[in-house]
Amino acid sequence: MVNLLELVLPEVLPGFDFYVLPDEEMPGMAGVTATGGQQTIILSESTYIGLCHGDREARHVAAHELGHLVLHSAQTPMLAKRTRNDTRVDPEWQADRFADLWLVPTDGVRKCRSAKHVAAKYNVSDELAERRWTEVKIEGIQGELFE
Repeated sequence: MVNLLELVLPEVLPGFDFYVLPDEEMPGMAGVTATGGQQTIILSESTYIGLCHGDREARHVAAHELGHLVLHSAQTPMLAKRTRNDTRVDPEWQADRFADLWLVPTDGVRKCRSAKHVAAKYNVSDELAERRWTEVKIEGIQGELFE
């Protein structure tokens, strides 16, 4: 993920910038993405250091910010707000979902023996591994029922 942010995206996305800021300049935030005319991902220093060491939470933060970049770059920038009506229109939910699928691909989950295996194979939290394991398992059951 570090190589993607530092080397690949600047080559393939004209105008893409990646910054790391001291934690004190990003109080309460692990990362932020600027879209709409500019394409910038900023990570807090502690998140970046964690990402360099393969920290599970830092990997999810970086994938979440990448999700904003991919899904919301063409939109007018606005403060994302959670909605009670439909979470699927919430840009934060969308970026979280992107991160989940980016870090834990469905085909890979199908080859795993358990949620613990998913967590170990993809270096993600037990919570994310369990969520993806359950989703893929349910999807498989539904596929068998409707074939």
